[in-house]
Amino acid sequence: MVNVPNLITLFRAFLVPVFIMAVFYRNFKLALVVFLVASVSDALDGFLARKLNQVTTLGIILDPIADKALINSAFLLLSYVDRIVPVWLTVLVISRDVLILVGGWLLTVFGKINRIRPTLVGKLTAFSQFSTIFLTLLNLNFSICLGSCITVAYVTTASLTVISAVSYSARGIRELNSEKISQ
Repeated sequence: MVNVPNLITLFRAFLVPVFIMAVFYRNFKLALVVFLVASVSDALDGFLARKLNQVTTLGIILDPIADKALINSAFLLLSYVDRIVPVWLTVLVISRDVLILVGGWLLTVFGKINRIRPTLVGKLTAFSQFSTIFLTLLNLNFSICLGSCITVAYVTTASLTVISAVSYSARGIRELNSEKISQ
């Protein structure tokens, strides 16, 4: 179903290639603006979907895809372009997402779950990942942060990423070992 929240999500998805090109061509001011607009749209679409009672299956599927496309492309490109973000952090972020994707697929195949619901640590991880990219882009444009500030963001994001990967894995294993099968 097409509604305003879903259109906002689609808009965010269409911003991803613009963001990728901006980073690739080292136009970090444009990348910052696009990332900021995309981040605000992420908060806005969810708020409107709940407030207007317009939560749809399409939105439930598209929203995390748009988020992951933006975040993963940001980490990949910022690791690739002049090694701005450490490669080890990018590997952690993408590995966690692959783990969650494969785990969700397995749970679905075995009829254990219809929808993966985010946990608090998962939401904190997403916030930390978005914040880290935002801070990195802000620093590239305005040199607002000394190295230690960026390092703290990287370590915090890495820690939350690992904690949420372990949390989701434990949750998935519990589900797979449970006797109930969801309909």
